[in-house]
Amino acid sequence: MIDWLRSHPALSAHRLAPIVVLVVFLGAAAAGGVVVASGNIVLIGLAVGTIIGTLLLNAAGIVIWTVLVGTLLVAGPLAMHVPALGRIQWIFSVMGFLLIGAAMLHAGADRDIRRGPMPAFVILALLFMTYAIAMLTVSDGSLAQAASAIKRYFQYYGLMFALATIAFVPRKVFGWLKFLFALALIQLPFTLYQFFVLVPQRQNMPRSVVPVDIVVGTFEGQIDAGGNSNAMVFFVVLVGAGILALYRESLLKGWKLPVALGLCLAPLVVGETKTAMVLLPLALLVIFIDNVRRRPAAFAAGTVVASFLTAGLGYLYLVGPAVNDGRVMSLERAIETNLEYNIGTQGYLGNSSLNRSNVIPFWWSQHVPRDYPGLVAGHGLGSTAQRTGAMGESGGEMDRKYPGMYIGLTTASALLWDLGVVGFSLYMLMIGAAIVTAIGLVRKAAPGFDRAFCRTLLAGAVLLVPMVFHSDMMIIAPSMQVLTAFLLGLIAWRARASTRPAA
Repeated sequence: MIDWLRSHPALSAHRLAPIVVLVVFLGAAAAGGVVVASGNIVLIGLAVGTIIGTLLLNAAGIVIWTVLVGTLLVAGPLAMHVPALGRIQWIFSVMGFLLIGAAMLHAGADRDIRRGPMPAFVILALLFMTYAIAMLTVSDGSLAQAASAIKRYFQYYGLMFALATIAFVPRKVFGWLKFLFALALIQLPFTLYQFFVLVPQRQNMPRSVVPVDIVVGTFEGQIDAGGNSNAMVFFVVLVGAGILALYRESLLKGWKLPVALGLCLAPLVVGETKTAMVLLPLALLVIFIDNVRRRPAAFAAGTVVASFLTAGLGYLYLVGPAVNDGRVMSLERAIETNLEYNIGTQGYLGNSSLNRSNVIPFWWSQHVPRDYPGLVAGHGLGSTAQRTGAMGESGGEMDRKYPGMYIGLTTASALLWDLGVVGFSLYMLMIGAAIVTAIGLVRKAAPGFDRAFCRTLLAGAVLLVPMVFHSDMMIIAPSMQVLTAFLLGLIAWRARASTRPAA
């Protein structure tokens, strides 16, 4: 009977294929109609993103362009001024997930022996993702919590996997780099508008709203709440490092250097993101580290200049836009306040919350000696999701257990609570392995653009380390997630490239 069915001409593959395709499209159309009729903007965004992403599954380059432009340029300003359209980010999130599918398809069909082996950090990223999802099977969280957490953690890992598996031509990659360079240069007019127009509008808002936090450039921000200024700082510092790397290779000379560097880094002066005081010196150190032995005098002079610049930024951040009860703080009071909620006992987000210095010690105190399984394996993805965040009013089970303490204040603490020492170690090993890969690329790079490109990739990978311990935006902020995944993807692409990129 089975053999007869297989051999029947009416059931041949070429006859059945159109019928199957027709049924699938009719089903998709019906489902789409139901979703649109529901009026749920989240579901509509998911449906639109799925349809567009599926159609572009074999055009990964276009999907990457859409994700980069949509997440880093369009979504932030649009959601800031038209909050009802904030869910547009879901479209790009779906595309990010579909890039994982595209990467899998290309990985299975890759037969190019000229390409290098898959970098270890990409394998670690896949292991981290697999472990995190597998641990959901023993988590006490709800299905909704699991789905939301998977989206928050992994929505843009497809960028990394696609760049690691698809042999994009250097010309296409260089086009993305030019877009990012142009994006860094246009942050200044956005930040000036936000500083001179939006910051004054926020002066009389509740005490929890810090006026200057809205200075975010094209990145995420809410006029009546907080903003993702740290991602903007990470981005412009990284592009600034790239500009200096080009200067080292004599590819950017004369008046172009100060103009490009000034436009790129000027937003650091307008905003009040103290992260720059760590990221900027660290980026400069990575770009010029080999001059320690080659040109020690020049390196020492550069260190002095960088120190003065960092001190100047610190002074501006402390006494410039810092406002307390409508009055500008004195320098002494500003320093005292910053020390209290960074290395003291004052909560970063209120008196009952934790801060960066005690959030990890608190995690340790709650697991040793009372909960060793949680110490090792965590409590499941999304366990630290805040009640006012992605999980809505319910939040994650650990957040409900410690209300108002913000135990997931940083990426590091959220990883430890959600996935334990094992998950945190896999994540940090992934970044560490990416740094090692980038160091190898710099050593083998050809002089000129290739070496500048590899130095910039190394600087970016190193800058990810302090970001893990600074805030939770690496697992909640789409812009930072895109920058992280794209950066790691570029390192993987360059490590496997059979030809070197040229400007």
